[in-house]
Amino acid sequence: MAMHIRIKKGTGEAAYRQIEQALSRAILDGELKEGEQLPSEVELAHRLGLSRMTVNKALTALSRRGLIWRSRGKGSYVTPQKLHQGFFKVTSFNRYISSLGMVPSTRVLESTVQPATREIATALDLREGARVIKVRRLRLADGIPLMLETRYLNYSLCRPVLEEDLGTGSIHDILIKKLNLPLTRVKQFLEVRRIGEKNAALLGIEPGACCFYMIRTTYTHERPITWVHYLYRSDRYRFEADFNPMENVVGE
Repeated sequence: MAMHIRIKKGTGEAAYRQIEQALSRAILDGELKEGEQLPSEVELAHRLGLSRMTVNKALTALSRRGLIWRSRGKGSYVTPQKLHQGFFKVTSFNRYISSLGMVPSTRVLESTVQPATREIATALDLREGARVIKVRRLRLADGIPLMLETRYLNYSLCRPVLEEDLGTGSIHDILIKKLNLPLTRVKQFLEVRRIGEKNAALLGIEPGACCFYMIRTTYTHERPITWVHYLYRSDRYRFEADFNPMENVVGE
């Protein structure tokens, strides 16, 4: 691919921008396929007779546009088609990923009991210092990390969750089917945040990259039972909604 890139001098256009545009055209035209690995920075720099810094700048620009994703120590890859996540729906990660023909997996990073901070206590309608369950999980598809989940649960209602295999099971299924706690209401919001170094390493992306950040409170009847923070890779997810725009129109 690098041999198809021609750097034109004297045009007033920066070399890194020419690399970015050439690779962008190759991706959008299908010459470079989803999941295909790009030549390394060193290889591109050598073939094009440019500095590695120039090549890095071009690849960084492509990453910010969502056309490639970069894994530290592994290289740069053409971004696969994004997964669609219905913004107003709560779905099982394992079932959703399986429905796409991919293999879901979960890495449990933390499963502990801790005192609720003021923020957690407010979210779960508990007193500050009350015991809560904290579960932190990395969710993957075909071995690729997609989402980082940090969940807090009401300990007095959800204590048996700690006895379950959280690497394979759905916490929502456990609450509904084993603990007889119907999930009756969800409140959530979504924003974009830049990811820190530790979380970036877990998700296999560059520190400072933008991610979707969602906070969701789930209720059983009118009592909040779980409070969850999600970090989704923005190069692999997009959110969508399907609704009737006339639903809330009031007639004259």
